[in-house]
Amino acid sequence: MLPDFLAGSYKRYKQDTALFTTWLAKAAASVGYKPDPTKRTPSVQSGSSKSPAAVETPEVPKASTRLKGKDRKAAKHAAEKAKKVIADNEVESSTPSTVKYTITTGDLLRQAEAVMESHVKSHIKMPTTLRAIVERAIRARRRCSEWFRKSNVRNVYADKQHVHFIEILEQSLKILEPCVEADDAASSHPKQAASLPDTASLTNRFSMLNVEESPDVDPAEVSAIAAAVNVATKSKASKGEPEIAVYELEDEDEFDEELAFVIFCFFEDLHRTQDFVKELWHKYKARKCDLHTAAITTNAAFDLVRQAEEDLISQAPKLFNRKRSYESIAIIVFYADAFQQGFCPEKRLNTNESLRITPFDDFIYLSTAKILMKFTFLADHPTDCQLPYPMPLPPLRFSYISRPELLGTPEMERKEQEDLTLSRLIMDRQIWNIWKKEGGKRFISPPPEDEFSESLDKLTTKGVLSVALVFEARIVLDIQDIMGDDVKRGHQDLLQATTAIDPIMDLKVVDGEWDVGGSGERWHEKDVDVVMRIKMTSMQWILDTPLNAFAEFKEFQLANIDPDHYKPIGASTPALSSRHEPPRPQAVRPEASGAASPQDSKIRPPRNPKFSSVSMQYHRLPDGVDFHDPEFQRAMRKQLVAEGALPDEEPVDPKHMENARKLNIKMIPPSKDLKYLFTTNPIYCGVVSFGILTDYEAAGISLCNWHKSIWPTAHLYSALQQTSSISRSWQEMDKLIDLHMDTLFAGQIPLSAHEFFVRFALALGLSMSNFSRNPRNRTNNDRIRFRQGAKGTKLKVTEMSSVFRQYFEKKSSLEACLIKLDSLIRDPGSRASKKEREECKRPLTNLQFLAMLEANLPQVTRRLEFDYITLTKQCVKLLKDIRRRVEWQFQLICPRVSTEDSADQTLTLVVLQILEENNDVASAREHAPIPTQAHMIGPQFKVAGEEMQRFLGTYRPQDLISNFNALPRPARTPSGLVPNHWNISIRHVPIPPPGDLVFIVQPDSEYMHSEGPIQTVEGQPQGHVLNPKSLVTLQTIAKLIMKAFVEGLGAGEAHPPSGPWSWKTDDPNFARRIIKVMTDMGVREDLLNMTVADADELATCDRVWHRFTETMNRMIDEPPVA
Repeated sequence: MLPDFLAGSYKRYKQDTALFTTWLAKAAASVGYKPDPTKRTPSVQSGSSKSPAAVETPEVPKASTRLKGKDRKAAKHAAEKAKKVIADNEVESSTPSTVKYTITTGDLLRQAEAVMESHVKSHIKMPTTLRAIVERAIRARRRCSEWFRKSNVRNVYADKQHVHFIEILEQSLKILEPCVEADDAASSHPKQAASLPDTASLTNRFSMLNVEESPDVDPAEVSAIAAAVNVATKSKASKGEPEIAVYELEDEDEFDEELAFVIFCFFEDLHRTQDFVKELWHKYKARKCDLHTAAITTNAAFDLVRQAEEDLISQAPKLFNRKRSYESIAIIVFYADAFQQGFCPEKRLNTNESLRITPFDDFIYLSTAKILMKFTFLADHPTDCQLPYPMPLPPLRFSYISRPELLGTPEMERKEQEDLTLSRLIMDRQIWNIWKKEGGKRFISPPPEDEFSESLDKLTTKGVLSVALVFEARIVLDIQDIMGDDVKRGHQDLLQATTAIDPIMDLKVVDGEWDVGGSGERWHEKDVDVVMRIKMTSMQWILDTPLNAFAEFKEFQLANIDPDHYKPIGASTPALSSRHEPPRPQAVRPEASGAASPQDSKIRPPRNPKFSSVSMQYHRLPDGVDFHDPEFQRAMRKQLVAEGALPDEEPVDPKHMENARKLNIKMIPPSKDLKYLFTTNPIYCGVVSFGILTDYEAAGISLCNWHKSIWPTAHLYSALQQTSSISRSWQEMDKLIDLHMDTLFAGQIPLSAHEFFVRFALALGLSMSNFSRNPRNRTNNDRIRFRQGAKGTKLKVTEMSSVFRQYFEKKSSLEACLIKLDSLIRDPGSRASKKEREECKRPLTNLQFLAMLEANLPQVTRRLEFDYITLTKQCVKLLKDIRRRVEWQFQLICPRVSTEDSADQTLTLVVLQILEENNDVASAREHAPIPTQAHMIGPQFKVAGEEMQRFLGTYRPQDLISNFNALPRPARTPSGLVPNHWNISIRHVPIPPPGDLVFIVQPDSEYMHSEGPIQTVEGQPQGHVLNPKSLVTLQTIAKLIMKAFVEGLGAGEAHPPSGPWSWKTDDPNFARRIIKVMTDMGVREDLLNMTVADADELATCDRVWHRFTETMNRMIDEPPVA
């Protein structure tokens, strides 16, 4: 059923009329009118059916002595829980009940007259909004009445009630006109729609469906009026208990009497939803909307339609057939159209006149439904029988053998193409399900699919043909019309999104097993499942990999198709053994007036109607029998006729035989596109891609929270920005801070050195007692132990993505997810006013909810696409560089604690140490006898700023290349003493841990600079042997070379950085490879010339290297390196 936060057209109409009749009844009672309403329902408690005494409350332990530790905490928790349960019970018991009364239409008019006669004395005024509400209800009734009136229906499903209620409501408004509040805006209310002339065409009847509900009725004002009208009161009848009295017109509660109106409103809502979804895909085509927003919103629309259909069926479960709900619902309005044409509905279903396409078909989506009806036979498919590919399916024109003149129009060509599209989709869906079943035995479960795909499976496995499925198929066909050849873009977007994630995850195979830490930073073992789900889903079900062999599977199926499948029907098997007989023409004579006879007008729609004359059945053949044998076909046909599976044998109409030959009817061929199932359904692609993104966000945040590098870096970056210690911005970090401002900084950026330190310390887990003026029992040892046990800040996944993940992981239905999404999106917050909270409770139409979802999804998608993984790795490297620099420059040893899975969680202590020292320096400056005006920062804080400034200039490859290309290239160094010439080589350092450095030397001055180790920058483990031919290694070396020159080769601010005038190396192969890599990276052409140095230059470089290694050996008290 539709959730409480949604309201369909019929539900809104009922609410509108009930609001008016209740207001009028209470207004009349206030002026002395005493109605005699019928109490329709007993007092119903709107809250829980349990009394407070019946609800169990938690037992609170009674402590005879003072509890301590966990016992005390448990007792406190139990007491709070008991108080909450009692409070909830009190609220439920005080909730007023709702009692409904019915009044006659005569009472309604008399009440209106009583209010009008007394309004001068009583000062009763009818709000203009209430009048607009009544006019909206009248318009809803009138649209349905006009539609049925043009159909000339005069049975219980006709509009005999519509005109009556319309007249009563109009008369009531006319009587109350003097009582309406004076409002300048009243004149802006739309006039009541005039009736269509009797000569209006059928097309004009359906054009009225585009009329949206009155846009000038403010929902907030409606809620205010409803709150004022539905006030709980006490009376003798209620025995002093508060109750809400609701007055409704008689007969409006009879569902059977209202059935025609209910069905009409239901299909009217479908067309409005269809128009909304079509506009959504127009935006996607124009690139004004992303695939995720279009697909997820469309998928939500599918579920809302399904809920509305279930809501409709639940009101009359004995009337509607759940398995074939489309036919049992649509037949009701189909009968009306048949009467309008002057046909008996049953006879019309069996005539070839039903082949003519009318606007009525579009109203109930009949043409789309007939395509799907061909596939209901698949539900009877024997489990021990392998269905051939492609299954034998006659095309749409097969049904037109008796009426070939109806073919050839643009409309019919479009219908034939739609038949081809849906049939091919279902064909490929069948082999996809076979592939999933086989792949599921060896692979990870396939990704979650869209509602349309799941509905197709219900059709082919259970024979369920619902209105929801027909609507979903119609939307898929609309998308084909809108997108045209660009419909494959959805699949391309899916591949692009998945392909972009794969290198970021950077998973590698080590010793035959997937390693979840290919770049050094590993996931915790509890998070491996979601990481591997992303990788395996991509490899096995989405990307073109050897594991994802569905395309090859379909290609094999296409290569083994029986050649007879492509022959015209009847060419090789004149005695066709399936029930594909075209409808026979029948002489049906309408009445002279064009209206149905009274006898026909009383016909009630059957419970199991059939709209299509095309059907198929399975028949088991004896072993060893050749189906193509003419003798066997004649015998089989005779048997089927005897069983009633085929009509009686009779001579075939020669005209039909001739028409069949001219139409050249063949079984529907499958699409040659090996990925047709995906390229034709962008909804599926968008849902799958969105599911991958939700896992991607969860995997990124789990890595971030395990390594604890992002949030300390965010605090340090913010502090450096506030003190102007860095001049460059970090776009990714700025975006992260914006996304998680509340989690990182409690909603407010710290501004002073004291705030930098205290905010970070609190985020790390230190108690406020550490910062009080007279802390009790505080020692350094206590603080050290507390730091080691701190858990730090943890980022959280997006709330909406968390809801969607429950749906994708099959832990919650889409219906439940949509209810949660409504609560999240419309949550007014803790500081909202009572009016704002009430506004968020009002029911929405389907279109309002879908529009709200569409508006919020782009922001959610951007959050899901955020790269937490790369940022985590960058922050780890940056913090390690800062720690290394601080330890080297200040001769400090920062604490280290070995942690499993490569997480160095002591990096948070490095930031704490830097911010604490900076706070001490700032505090000393403030309390100095002679305060200085100069801005002072801590030495470690300054070093951190220098390292971050250097990092921000090189962390983006494209920025690094651009900066390198922009460097000036003077012929001599800044000192002017030596040429601007450099020698570049790769040198191995055997000192544990061994590694390789990029060694840069100016031969004339013997000035040297090094970058690396290369293995550390690459993220390789210690001791990894460098591969000089590896593309990744060469790219890393190229970046380190450019980084060295961009940062000035360690010369500091004394000399501005410049590019090399010339450079040489010691290995011709290295020169050739590095120049090729730098060319591909976009380095400017005049720098792409590296040759081999002469012997003198190489000897100089070796001497500099030897001196450098001796220095390192002395520092670690080891013998010099030979």
